[in-house]
Formats: sequence, C-alpha cells, structure tokens
Amino acid sequence: MAETGQAKVLLGKEVAQDVRNKLKEQVTVLKNEFPGFAPGLAIVQVGGREDSNVYIRMKVKAAEEIGIKAQHIKYPRTITQAQLIQEVKKINNDPNIHGMIVQMPLDSDNKIDSDLVLDTVSPDKDVDGLTTASAGRLSHGMLDGGFLPCTPNGCMELIR
Repeated sequence: MAETGQAKVLLGKEVAQDVRNKLKEQVTVLKNEFPGFAPGLAIVQVGGREDSNVYIRMKVKAAEEIGIKAQHIKYPRTITQAQLIQEVKKINNDPNIHGMIVQMPLDSDNKIDSDLVLDTVSPDKDVDGLTTASAGRLSHGMLDGGFLPCTPNGCMELIR
C-alpha cells in the first residue's frame, strides 16, 4: 500500500517577508558600493481606480521598506495611447528609474492597447515581467537575465 503524505500549509506572508529581507540586504550592499545611488521604481497609472490605488500604495510601501525610491506617476483618464507610449518611452530613458510597473487595468476614456503599452516598457526595466520579450523568455525556460511575472515567481518561491 502506498504511503500518503501530509498536506503542508504554505505561508505566503513568511516567504514574502523573507524575500523582502533579502532584497533589502541587496539594496543596502548596492548603496554601500555606490554612495549616492538609490534604485528607482516608476509605477505608471492611468485614471484613478480605487482598487488600483490600493495596490499602488502597497507597492510603494514595500519598495520604500527595502530602500527603493518609488514614484507613483499618475496620468489622467483623458490620456491617449500615443501620449502614454511617449511617457513610457521617457521613463525608459530616465537613468534614475531602474524598474517600471504599468498598473493594470488602464482606466482611460480612450481606447488604449495595453499590450502595446506594456511592450513599450524596456525589458531591462520590466519588473512585472509582462512584456512580450519577458513572456517569451519565460516560455522558453530562460529564467535568468530578466524579470519573472510576480505570480509565477511567487508560486516558485512557495514551492522551494
């Protein structure tokens, strides 16, 4: 007769805190090696959905706790796709911004192709791992050299 194993409860909060502690250590090392350096994160939001605002506040708080300078960049619902793409390109070229999150959904009065906007984010700054390039690396098992989407990465951390 085969043995049955016991179920194990996975505590995501503990894993998340461990990840944050490790990141905080890494940020501290970077700041010590490069005085005056501060990793920068831009969180881009279109519109003002309250559910998005809650998530953004949590992201800003988490970033600041580990020593990352987070900027919430909010655009009005009236922004056009072309304008938003130009803004994302500006952020791509900002040397003080090392990572970017485009908060979904885009709450716009205008039709905006969210995939096109996401693919405008430089893969080097795509901390959510949502660009086509990031998804392609993930689908080919190329887990190094880029960012992984948060949910699959979180699942992998829990499994470990």
